[in-house]
Amino acid sequence: MKTKTILFVLLFSVSPSFGQQKDTLNLSVQNCIEMALENNIELRNSQLEIDKAKTTKKEAETAYFPTVTAQALAFDALNPMLSFGIDDIDNAQVRQILYTLYAEYGAQLGLKKEYSFVQDGVILNAMAMQPIYAGGRIRNGNKLAKLGIEAAEYQSKIKEDEVRLQTECLYWQIIALEEKNVTLNYLDRLLDTLDRYLDGAIEAGLALPTDQYKLRVKQNESQLNRKKLNDGITLLKMALAQYIGADWQTMTLTDTLGFEMEPSTYFQIAENAVAQRNESHLLDLSLKAEDLKKKMTLGEALPSLMVGGSASYHTIFENTKPNAMVFAMLQVPITDWHKTSYKLKKHDLDAETAENTRRDLTEKMELQTNQAWFNLEQSWLRISMAKTALRDAEANLKITEDYYDAGLVALSDVLEAQTLLKQSRDELTDSRVEYRINLVTYRQLTK
Repeated sequence: MKTKTILFVLLFSVSPSFGQQKDTLNLSVQNCIEMALENNIELRNSQLEIDKAKTTKKEAETAYFPTVTAQALAFDALNPMLSFGIDDIDNAQVRQILYTLYAEYGAQLGLKKEYSFVQDGVILNAMAMQPIYAGGRIRNGNKLAKLGIEAAEYQSKIKEDEVRLQTECLYWQIIALEEKNVTLNYLDRLLDTLDRYLDGAIEAGLALPTDQYKLRVKQNESQLNRKKLNDGITLLKMALAQYIGADWQTMTLTDTLGFEMEPSTYFQIAENAVAQRNESHLLDLSLKAEDLKKKMTLGEALPSLMVGGSASYHTIFENTKPNAMVFAMLQVPITDWHKTSYKLKKHDLDAETAENTRRDLTEKMELQTNQAWFNLEQSWLRISMAKTALRDAEANLKITEDYYDAGLVALSDVLEAQTLLKQSRDELTDSRVEYRINLVTYRQLTK
């Protein structure tokens, strides 16, 4: 019985259907960007806006083609719509003559004293109309619809840049916290070494029990910091996973901070960079759109010409025959010019507003670009200063540990030197992450 139990436990432990772990998903920052571009909801919606603009363009193109309509009418009236008889003749003398003739010959000839028409029947009609000239409204309407597609595409590119930036920000913030975790591991090893040393030093009378208390306080502080870091990493991974459409529990980020290139490599003149931005193209499109709207309004006051043809058939009267005709129609607005002049004035004001907005936003984008460059330079300087501070902190800790071993300084001095080292490492990590984020921001503004 015991042997069977052991075999059952072994089979249970190796069965592939039990205790399976999810596969680890190794992700570089580029992997995350690609997944975000594919799965981000806002980016999907921006693509739908492009599709809507293309549909609007196709709708506008239909105005170039003829419009064809067909009508069918069947009716049966309670009373005839038209009736005429001898009683309807106003001239009494004529009416009397007709009565005499009807009385003498009406029955023989099969005549009626009263005739009625149009009491029931069917009317069929088909008509086609082709616009020849509509004051430029059809052509300008299609141009405006085309601008709508371009605007939607630029807006999608702007949203794509936002997704890229947000993805990189989340990615490098996680890397920064993981780097700080590595620093905590290093400091924990130093604290463990001190702990082992203190045990013997206190027994030998070379250290005080209060040193052990100070060390415990530092270890507890390190444990709390590790909890905060791990919680921060978990929350950021959840945010990144939601953004890119992945399972945060299986995510492993593979990129490291690596080596940074000097910012002068990426410098561009702000004015030239702004001219190439998607936002600038959108502002240019807004001016073109106002011009086209003005032309369409002007077209409403211009003559329009249409040609067409129709075919009809009805059974209202006896011996009816099918009929067809062609026609041309010229419409000339007479009283709309006064109203149109005010509409054109409004478009002029809208165009002036759009030009002022474009100038204002262009200046703000140039200011934004210069600010991004200054931020990049500052973060580069911060890295240089953090590297120097880290070297000093490492040297300071080495000297302090040597002095402590020689009994020249207190344990608190060693703990303070370790704290300075941690702060220096964290500062270098933060400055390098800040540089990467500032670099991505600047490159998006100048690409």
